[in-house]
Amino acid sequence: MHPQSPSEAPPSSSRIPQLDGLRGVAILLVVGTHYLDDAQRGAFDSLLYRVVSPFRLGWTGVDLFFVLSGFLIGGILLDNRAAKNYFSVFYLRRLHRIVPIYFLWITLYVLAIIFAGAWLASFISLGAAPLHPVPYFYLFLQNYRRIPFAPLIWSWLAVAWSLGVEEQFYLLAPPLIRYFSPEKLRRCLLAVLLIAPILRVFVYFHIPGGHYFMYTWMPCRADSLAFGALAALFWRDGSIARWYAAYRRLFFVALLLLLIPVAILLAPLSIFLQKSFLPYTLAMGSFGYSWFALLFTALLFLCLLEPAGLWARFLRLGFFRELGAVSYGLYLIHLGILYLAHAIILHARPRIYDLPGLAVTTLALLLSYTLAKLSWVYFEQPLVRRGHSYRYENLARPI
Repeated sequence: MHPQSPSEAPPSSSRIPQLDGLRGVAILLVVGTHYLDDAQRGAFDSLLYRVVSPFRLGWTGVDLFFVLSGFLIGGILLDNRAAKNYFSVFYLRRLHRIVPIYFLWITLYVLAIIFAGAWLASFISLGAAPLHPVPYFYLFLQNYRRIPFAPLIWSWLAVAWSLGVEEQFYLLAPPLIRYFSPEKLRRCLLAVLLIAPILRVFVYFHIPGGHYFMYTWMPCRADSLAFGALAALFWRDGSIARWYAAYRRLFFVALLLLLIPVAILLAPLSIFLQKSFLPYTLAMGSFGYSWFALLFTALLFLCLLEPAGLWARFLRLGFFRELGAVSYGLYLIHLGILYLAHAIILHARPRIYDLPGLAVTTLALLLSYTLAKLSWVYFEQPLVRRGHSYRYENLARPI
C-alpha cells in the first residue's frame, strides 16, 4: 500500500476515524494501568501478575494523548491562523469542550466533602485538609502541586494533572502559531524537543520532589506536545508524505527500532528492573518520555499514511472508536470510581487477585464507562456542537 500524496491527504476539516481509535488506545492504556497493574494482584511470580504486567507501561497513554493533542490542536490552529477571530473562536471552542465536565467533577468532590465527608471518612481517608488543594484544580495549576497518595482527593482528582499541562499548552500554542512563520515555528518546536529532556534532568536533581514534577510540569512535558505539533506541520505541508514515499522501508526499520525497547520493558523482568522503568525514574525522565513520544508520533503517521493498512484498520474498529469518543469523561472519573467502589464495598484498596476484588473492579469499570457514555451523549456532545457554532472567518489557504 502506497501512502497518500499531499494532495490526496484527508482535508484537515474532515474527521479521521483512526485518530478516534488512537485516542481509544490511549484511554485503554491509562485505565489498564490503574485497574490492573496498579491493583493488588498477588505474588510477583503468579500467573495473574504476569498476565497484567504489560499494563505496567499503561501510564504512557497520557503521552499518547499529548501527541494527539499537539497534532489535532496544532492542526486546527495552523488551518485557521489567518482568521480574524482566530483567538476568540479557538478559546470558546476549548471552553465548551474542556471546562464544563471538568469543573462539574471538581465541584462534585467539593460537595461530597461538605455534605458526605463524615460518611466517606468511615471508608477512605480524607486527609488533613481535603479542600485545600481544590483552587489549584479550578485554576488548572494542579500539575504544580503534589497531591498526597492516600486521601480521597488523590483518586478523585489526581489524574487531572495532565489537563493542567494541556491547558497551559493552549495558552502558548495559539500565539506561536499565529505569529511565527512555519519555518520559525518548526525551529521553535525542534528546540523544545532538545530542551525539555535537559530541563527534566535539572528538575530531577535540583527541585524538591523533582522526580515527580519532571513528570507533571508543562515545560518538562512540552516535547510530547511539540512532537504532535511538528507532525501537524509535516502532515499539512506534505513533507512527511513525500519522505515516506521515498523511504518507506527506512520508516518501518525506524519504527521497529523504536518498538524493541518497549518489547524489552514488557518482557518478564525482576521487580528491581520493573521499578526502574516507572514514570518517575531518571531513565524515563532523561530520554524515556521523548522516546515514547517519538514512537507514538511514528504510529500516528503510520495510520495516516497507510489508511488501508492493518494498523489503521485496527484503529477503526468500533471498540476503539467508542472508547475514543468517551475518553475524556472516562479519563476524569475512572480512578475515583475504582477507589470508591473498593473502599465502600470491600473496605480495601483495589485488588484483582480474588473473586470479590475482580468483581468490584469489573463493576467500577462498567459504572465508569456507563457514566462517561451518558456524559458524552447528554452533556459533552451538545456542548461540543454549541462550541463549533463559533466559526473561523476569512480563512487564508492552510499551509
